[in-house]
Amino acid sequence: MIEISEVTEATTLGGLAAEWQALAARADDVTPFQTWEWCSTWWSHHGRGRPWVLRAVDKASGELVGLMPLTISRYRGTPLRQVKFFGSPLSDYQGPIGPASRAAECADAFFAHLERHRDRWDLCDFADQREGSPLTLAQNGGLTVEKLHHRLCPVIPLESSWDKFAAGLSKNMRTNIGRRRRQIAKTFKTEYDTASAETLAQAMEELFVLHNRRWRKRGAMGAFAGERMQKFHHEVARRFLERGWLRLHRLRLDGETRAAFYCFQYGARVYYYLSGFDLEFSKFSIGNVAMSHAIESAIKDGAREFDLLRGDETYKFQWKAIERSTERLVIGHPTLRSRFALAGHRLERYIELQGLAVQRRLWGRKPAPRDASG
Repeated sequence: MIEISEVTEATTLGGLAAEWQALAARADDVTPFQTWEWCSTWWSHHGRGRPWVLRAVDKASGELVGLMPLTISRYRGTPLRQVKFFGSPLSDYQGPIGPASRAAECADAFFAHLERHRDRWDLCDFADQREGSPLTLAQNGGLTVEKLHHRLCPVIPLESSWDKFAAGLSKNMRTNIGRRRRQIAKTFKTEYDTASAETLAQAMEELFVLHNRRWRKRGAMGAFAGERMQKFHHEVARRFLERGWLRLHRLRLDGETRAAFYCFQYGARVYYYLSGFDLEFSKFSIGNVAMSHAIESAIKDGAREFDLLRGDETYKFQWKAIERSTERLVIGHPTLRSRFALAGHRLERYIELQGLAVQRRLWGRKPAPRDASG
């Protein structure tokens, strides 16, 4: 009952905007990273190769019931061809979008289409798939599929009020947050605000500076390093603000921004993407104070979960986060080119795991610049 059509030219991507947005609006469990606003902005700033967007259409009604936005590019500069999702690797969650009632048959149809057109690619790397997502359970036909545990993505379940939530924290954590909030209020003129259209550009620049400065002191590149990355996030933040999804929280002390939390609210979830804070104010635990404000704001906005996204940094579990995981599908087919690509990918994963082990020895459970402790 499903027919697959394709969009393969960058010049025609803009024509997908309306139907992509409409499908996301009626789809289940969509994240900000699968929206048209995020994916089209990513393509503008980071896209390479060529698009391969698969549209799943109900044959009887002609209704669009699924969308799988892919790209085909060279694998590590070799002649081998790799397929990934739009947004990789900046997106914490990836996958097709569509209503849950059609997700399984769409996933099977997408896999069948990949197999029919395996002459176009040598390797598919579908990272950051939620556990149990229809794509990870799809019939794969004659393809070679390696399903791997990918990353931990801790999530904080929220209560109906800040007081109820705080009561579930450890006594030490609860006491520390309350004491630091009062200490800051007594010592400084303290303001909490959320970026608006008028303050957004400045707030983003403050976020970049605070985040990158902190990671440079640790001998690492910040996640906002580079002009291209900053331009991407400026545009995403502006587009998300227009849709009502942006939550860029600032903690200002005596008129200066000392902490910034970059979050997105989509449906009943808030997604904490990145943050930055001034290390000179670490003695006031401003990371925890700003985090508590972001969580309290999420509760007031009706969110049921505060998603801390990928990474198993120690501080996340001090907030009573529960573990969730993503899976990675690495797909090939029985040709010599594809076998070479799969072997190269396995070697790449091994090197990546060794690098993470070194980072853990240096920093503990903090393998990426997504740390809000302090």
